[in-house]
Amino acid sequence: MSRAALYDTTGGPDVLYVAEVADTDPGPGEVTIRVRAAGLNPFDAKMRAGFIPSQAPFPRRIGGDVAGTVEAVGADAVYWDGTPAAVGDDVMGRAAGAVGDRVTAHVNELTRRPAALPVEVAGSLQVAGLTAVSLLATVPVTSADTLLIGGAAGAVGLVAAQLAHATGARVIGTASPVNHELLRTLGIEPIAYGDTLAARVGALGTITAVYDCHGRDALDAGVALDVPVDRMVAIAAYGALEEIGAHNVERDARTPENLARLADELASGKLSLPVAATFPLDEVVAAFTAVESSHAPGKIVVTP
Repeated sequence: MSRAALYDTTGGPDVLYVAEVADTDPGPGEVTIRVRAAGLNPFDAKMRAGFIPSQAPFPRRIGGDVAGTVEAVGADAVYWDGTPAAVGDDVMGRAAGAVGDRVTAHVNELTRRPAALPVEVAGSLQVAGLTAVSLLATVPVTSADTLLIGGAAGAVGLVAAQLAHATGARVIGTASPVNHELLRTLGIEPIAYGDTLAARVGALGTITAVYDCHGRDALDAGVALDVPVDRMVAIAAYGALEEIGAHNVERDARTPENLARLADELASGKLSLPVAATFPLDEVVAAFTAVESSHAPGKIVVTP
């Protein structure tokens, strides 16, 4: 037996509780992971709240991002690079229901964690990192572009802004004033949210692409500034995307190979992904409360 965060009904963070669950043996292509860090995402909160429908029976586990150590290996468990999984491997990636002591995951959603990458960062990278990669795959940018990113101080926005900056693109990012200095340290030009965004962005130059990582404000600014619809993409405002005819996010970039590349860049210092706070498993309600109320940059992580 091990412990996991569970919920019996949809609702706010207070529907979560921690209880013992039966451990299961890994099946073909799977491994069992002793969880060391499980990053929380807005998607997890929306699932728990019932905003995203699910047919999974109650009680449900929660979470997806994970980093930990392999404790058991199923048959034919081979990583993306062709090497076999082994007990003792330090891994990172995705595992459904990751917020707990142990979790089973398929190796095609994992990669090995670089030794130089802190486990808290590794355990919060999968969703934010691969979503950011997907934004660039959907609307690529180069040194000829000036990119507007909505929500640039959130986890997805931070990674996407740095990846875009690395291409040579000029990157302008919306953020709360308290996060402006962080963006400047990463080479991003900050601009405040709020009224007259389009006019204030337009005064900075011609925008050639838009990534909206928060809502639809950046998309609306892009429309006002005559950015072509095929040069705009968002990760949350699906109704706005349909309304203006802009892109949905390309999914093919969500690969363990791309996750491994991001992990190496974080380990080497080429990328930065702050961890805003860590919580023990027993404080999972407080952890999700922080996810849904905090404007601090970076990730909230549960460390069982």
